[in-house]
Amino acid sequence: MGHPVGLSADAGWRRFRYRASAFVKGILRRQMDNLLPNREAAEYKIWINERLKERQARYRNSLEAGLLGVLTPVWNGSPARHLKALAKGLIAQNRDGACEWVILDNGCSKPSLLACLEELRAYSWVKLDRVERNIGITGGLRHCLEQASAQYILPVDADDCLYPDALKIVASHVQSAGYPPLLYSDEDKLAGTRFYQPYMKPDWDPVLLLNSAYVAHLGVVDRLKAIELGAYSDPAAEGSPDWDLFIRFLMAGHTAVHIPTVLYSWRAHADSTADDAATKPYIHSSQRAVLQRFLDARPDRERFRLELSPLLGGAPHWHFLRQPVCPRPLRSMVIGDLKSEAWTLAGIAQEIAAQDGLLHFIGEGVEIDDAEWPWEAQGLFELHPDTVMIGGRIRNRKGTITEAGRYFGFGGICGCPDRGRPFLDPGYFGQMFKQRSVSAVSTQFAVVRAAFLVEVLAQLPEGASLAFLGAWAGAHALRTGRRIVYTPFLSGISDMDWDSRVEASEQSLFAERNRDIIPDQRFYSRSLSLTRPFALRR
Repeated sequence: MGHPVGLSADAGWRRFRYRASAFVKGILRRQMDNLLPNREAAEYKIWINERLKERQARYRNSLEAGLLGVLTPVWNGSPARHLKALAKGLIAQNRDGACEWVILDNGCSKPSLLACLEELRAYSWVKLDRVERNIGITGGLRHCLEQASAQYILPVDADDCLYPDALKIVASHVQSAGYPPLLYSDEDKLAGTRFYQPYMKPDWDPVLLLNSAYVAHLGVVDRLKAIELGAYSDPAAEGSPDWDLFIRFLMAGHTAVHIPTVLYSWRAHADSTADDAATKPYIHSSQRAVLQRFLDARPDRERFRLELSPLLGGAPHWHFLRQPVCPRPLRSMVIGDLKSEAWTLAGIAQEIAAQDGLLHFIGEGVEIDDAEWPWEAQGLFELHPDTVMIGGRIRNRKGTITEAGRYFGFGGICGCPDRGRPFLDPGYFGQMFKQRSVSAVSTQFAVVRAAFLVEVLAQLPEGASLAFLGAWAGAHALRTGRRIVYTPFLSGISDMDWDSRVEASEQSLFAERNRDIIPDQRFYSRSLSLTRPFALRR
């Protein structure tokens, strides 16, 4: 049997093993979750109920007529009981009919679904249309988009659920943000009547967006701009229509506003990708199509190719692999004396900056995993031109993470919430294995634009050390609108613990000078604890 175009025999086998393993694990997980709900789910139940009470007191606004429209294609794979639950929730929060609901009967034949759809015709704010043949997810959403008239569209799957105050909160944020082109909220999962696994998302991050469709639920999109940008027009994006939509906005230069509140519940059942992405075998190809279109639009597209990430065992996760062409000047510097003052770098930084080059920091004794790291760094600087510093992850010889992306305010001044994880642990929503924006990275393994480093060194206080230079650089980047990026593809081994080498006096000085940006809540959700890694904030 042949392999799909563009997929090697090895990659095809990895995908097969991934799907088979995910199928079995999904069955076991659903049974186990039903019998033995875990502690995190119990804590989340308490947490979200407290938030709902707070939200009820805070959001008392009426819906603006014509502002919002929900889009829902319905087909035979959508269980009628879930559609009824979605309808019940929308009816309860839309009693004045200010929000329209555009539904497509996407060739349904199940009597239970047809009966449910017929009942919804009674509501004047429901627009129900039908096609005799299932035109797919993307085609169904495009049909709904063309039938809608609201200013903003909210794609909602027929088997998912909105929180009872979702429409009010969306409307409030749309208005307070000055009617931006697109917004997105936090989300959780729903199995039966149990809400669990909340995803407290970072603010807008184009780096993470190219690694993950993290903005999908709940997406709130300007309808006319969506039509202008060709939303839901590519059949090749069948399994990733929301990701395709947001990347179209990214390519057009738009940014999204984050609504830092859980508004959407992704229902997990045997046929849902909320439970198992392997239920849709075209996920791999659709995600590749979305990212390939992004790449094809770039003038430097020949420098990159898309490959399945080697870190996720055949899971649908693609990586922009920078080809070894057109190298940029790069010089490596081994850091041995961590307490050396950073200003000593001024001469070498200015020399490399004159060549528009890069400076590579590597801790003494660090064993680098992959010799291709320079191309990874160069590719990130090119894909995201506002990036000024890139850092990786370090593990000790016991296989424990000691260094990765850092956030101002976590664990005190500037900490790494992934510190202490096993090396093979993918982390919070797989983010240890994904490129993403962070507050800072360590100079134990990092690459920096030399011209930016010259700026940083010029404003450093006396006594700023090489060990803590990453934090000082991160603060300057935040204040000047530049980006710091973590990547798992800069990876190494070292038993030297740099955290213990930074003087308390330097950390205190950093805190004093940067009180106004600590904590940094752009890329580490304000809903998460600053003392317990990725735990809910109480």
